[in-house]
Amino acid sequence: MQRRVLYILCALLLLIGVSVALYMVITERHVTPTGTGSVPAHDLRGKAIFTDGEHGFSLEYPDSDQSEYTFASYYHLPATWRAGALTDATGTPIISIVGYRIDQPASYPRYFDAEVRIGASKDPKELAACLSAATDQGEVALPDVTLGGTTFKAFSFSSAGMMQYLKGISYRAIHNGSCIAIEQLETGSNYRDDPKSSKDIPDSVLDAKYAALDAVVKTFTFVTP
Repeated sequence: MQRRVLYILCALLLLIGVSVALYMVITERHVTPTGTGSVPAHDLRGKAIFTDGEHGFSLEYPDSDQSEYTFASYYHLPATWRAGALTDATGTPIISIVGYRIDQPASYPRYFDAEVRIGASKDPKELAACLSAATDQGEVALPDVTLGGTTFKAFSFSSAGMMQYLKGISYRAIHNGSCIAIEQLETGSNYRDDPKSSKDIPDSVLDAKYAALDAVVKTFTFVTP
């Protein structure tokens, strides 16, 4: 009898242990690892939300888009925290939302990348330059833009050479001691001497991929004061 009771107790303890472990696994899967913030009250079907607790912002984007936490490097676009980053200052790439990216060896365009990048810097040199156009980097000041209730300085930029190009808009603001840069950009090859191919992509399609990024930028909001 005592042995039977012991078996029953052991079975109960095992069941309790399995239940606790299962609860912990399920709970962890629902934890948001990127910080806290308010969830928008509108329809989010087909959308993903990125929330950064350190810098206190959130961003929505199509869940079909690719998100990356390091920045790719191209001929006219370095992997620095923002496109026109100072060479003697530091900053941190936070997230890249890739709306469209293609790489093909013998069709037009040979490569193309359209994405939204967000980076931040606490470097005093970057803070001093944050709200001014970097004319030596080809930036041109645009009218201010309000994103999520915050006024951002806006700058267009572009460069070209070696049959490759870069263009985009940089939105910048200082928040909690950091220069925050949101950049809507495209870079690619404009080489056109390859024979016509069924894989060629019209410029109108590429332009639309870049323009679609504007909707992502407009979802940016600071979730901490």
